[in-house]
Amino acid sequence: ETKWAMDHRPIVGNAHHGLRGPCHRFEIDATIADVYLVSRFNRNWIIGRPVVYVVIDVMSRMIVGLHVGLEGPSWNIARHALFNAFTDKVAYCASFGIVIDPADWPCEHLPHEVVGDRGEMLGEAAEQAMHKLSITLDILPPFRADWKGTVESSFRLLQSRGQIRWMPGGLKSREKERGQRDYRLDATLDLHQFTSIMIRSVLDWNHHSRDPKRLSKVMIGQNVEPTPI
Repeated sequence: ETKWAMDHRPIVGNAHHGLRGPCHRFEIDATIADVYLVSRFNRNWIIGRPVVYVVIDVMSRMIVGLHVGLEGPSWNIARHALFNAFTDKVAYCASFGIVIDPADWPCEHLPHEVVGDRGEMLGEAAEQAMHKLSITLDILPPFRADWKGTVESSFRLLQSRGQIRWMPGGLKSREKERGQRDYRLDATLDLHQFTSIMIRSVLDWNHHSRDPKRLSKVMIGQNVEPTPI
């Protein structure tokens, strides 16, 4: 029954049905990237696969927040991604050597709703934080990732835009066969470099991913490009 509800049931409507506009609903989720990283201090040390948190605006599909870390998914890490979503991006990008104008990533706003998983959001700390910011917190039930499909689908697209799988240390850099060198030993990226790649992938997504189905009659009449920006 759970498998049917998530993967095979007929779906009526779409993710942005009933939303008033941008910043109505943000979705947050995390994934483990398909690449192994090394330490910045000793590049012979393999530190594992990073955890990438993404916050996305459901109405526009714009990625409004990002955080890359090494800890497992938790509220302690999710709050960093939410803080990034609510604050200016110019200084954040500059800390990774990327120069942008405010109009290149105009996301520093509070939403009306935040949708997340029980693992991060079910707890007094998350509920109190959202309450103090006057944000409605919507916690999804178990095994219902389809209820936040916008952010779920962004992970695959982000990693493909950054060509992460084909970099040294990537899980798909070559098929592992008996007797071959372990691809983890080829890892060359550190956490700072990988975050920079993710930021550039987000900027590319926000400016160039297209979804004409989201255009309204008014948008079409005003020649609005069907991109998140």
